[in-house]
Amino acid sequence: MAVRRRLLQQFFQDPEIDGAIMCRGCYAVLSDSLHLCAQEERRLRVLACFKVTEDVVLEDSLRVGIDGSLLGCTYNALYCRSCGVILGFNLYSSSSDLAYLRGFFCLFKDCILCYFLTTKTTIDGSEMTFPALNLNRKLSKLKEQLVIIHVRLEILIRRLEELTWQNMGDKQGCSSRTACLKPERARIKSNN
Repeated sequence: MAVRRRLLQQFFQDPEIDGAIMCRGCYAVLSDSLHLCAQEERRLRVLACFKVTEDVVLEDSLRVGIDGSLLGCTYNALYCRSCGVILGFNLYSSSSDLAYLRGFFCLFKDCILCYFLTTKTTIDGSEMTFPALNLNRKLSKLKEQLVIIHVRLEILIRRLEELTWQNMGDKQGCSSRTACLKPERARIKSNN
């Protein structure tokens, strides 16, 4: 049991550990450890994923929860393409306490298995507890990466503009350097 607990901690906290989430009925791969996005919702006993494979079919028609934990929620059911079992749901609208699950693929723990690729171990989804993921830390890292990419793009755009103007100047055969500059770069500063 201690080995399983350690495997589960690695599975959800270490991005180097690869694992697959599979259908309990037919072993079709539904998602992987990289696409987990929210902690387990204990009342619903579901695991939320950003992305699922093509083996998960999203029902076209909306359903309305008339009792239980999904009371008043509208959702699309998720089916296994291979065996037809209902795997979970995708919330369309919900109460405020379940709002964080909207748009995610929520898979029922009773319908899934977790397979660890490195150790070739399979664990039943209902036996697993999924730790809370620290999304704030991941979002701040993503924000830093986006800022760096934005700065790089700005530099590349400026360089491309300069090369374009230089190329146009060469084609027109400009005699002076300032004659072929963009209008905003050729302005003379006034001493007002």
